[in-house]
Amino acid sequence: GDAGEAGKAGNERSGGGASSESGAVAELQGWSQDELELHVLWNESRQYDPSLRQKLEQAGFLIIHGDYMASDDASISDTSRDEVARLNRRQYRLAWPYFRLKHDHQYIAPYALPEGFWIKDSSVVADSVADSVEFAEISDFIGRCYRDMHPSPEAVESWTKYPVFESNLWIWIMDHNVPAALGIAEFDGSVPEGSLEWIQVLPEYQGRGLGKALVLELLNRLKERAAFTTVSGEVDNVTNPERLYRSCGFEGDDVWWLLRK
Repeated sequence: GDAGEAGKAGNERSGGGASSESGAVAELQGWSQDELELHVLWNESRQYDPSLRQKLEQAGFLIIHGDYMASDDASISDTSRDEVARLNRRQYRLAWPYFRLKHDHQYIAPYALPEGFWIKDSSVVADSVADSVEFAEISDFIGRCYRDMHPSPEAVESWTKYPVFESNLWIWIMDHNVPAALGIAEFDGSVPEGSLEWIQVLPEYQGRGLGKALVLELLNRLKERAAFTTVSGEVDNVTNPERLYRSCGFEGDDVWWLLRK
């Protein structure tokens, strides 16, 4: 499934800040200029900050860490002051949870492709007009993997404009000469962090280990440059992508919520 669209949310009007302690990020906030839409919120202490309650309640759109969400666990009393202070997903028209996992590159398992399958590097290069055919192929391929998502060729091309674009992190798995799976990752040298953005396998090829091969191949390409690699995905996705990533060595318990009133 899509491993990264949640991470691309936001807008050009956003501002924000990150406080740090001893070089480590301890708090992250982002908001629109009118401060009525809080986009990102997290803190290292994993504690709810009640001083933000009014701003949170006013926000029409949020990307917020699960620590700020009330639990759906029926065993927790509704009268718990700590729970009441948190946001209730039922207050929002849309509430989408996304997992976020991390791989430390300490061990990357070997993999083997079925006979007749092989890894092909994409020919996509930033600012190349000649790539228009492959942009269309990638657009069509992703559309065949989803019922409700089909990025245009222009949208695919726009991904090559990001500073985190790396051409050798766009790969295909081919069944002889037929594309069967697509993997796209990014690399942020300022962290340095790798991130898996798209891990797609056509429905007719699922269950043959191609998704795992994509993930492990991209991790091998990132391990010499990135200190770690992250991945995000829908918690409620029927294909259960989280299971795939954990089987490849990703770990973590972070859940981020996209909320819209």
